[in-house]
Amino acid sequence: MSWEMFSVGSVVFCTAGHDKGRFYVVVKWQGDRVLIADGKVRKLEAPKAKNPIHLRKTNHILDLSQVNTNKKLRLALAPFNEKGMAQIETEGGNRLV
Repeated sequence: MSWEMFSVGSVVFCTAGHDKGRFYVVVKWQGDRVLIADGKVRKLEAPKAKNPIHLRKTNHILDLSQVNTNKKLRLALAPFNEKGMAQIETEGGNRLV
């Protein structure tokens, strides 16, 4: 698996851990870990370090310069969490992972 596939701003789906089943955005890389935030449980100021193996990439990328507050991040991720992973995978082309 190529770790570079998770670029900053990528919307990802967590497949393991207590945050399983929710969408997050990649805030930055820290060594071999990806830092993710959702603006609610994990704020932009204190993102969660996550092993990339436990994430699935979607076809969507957010511009973090536009989504610079927790409220804006929550609003940007709301449609993903409402639809669920099954519908997200079929939108915008082929499944990436």
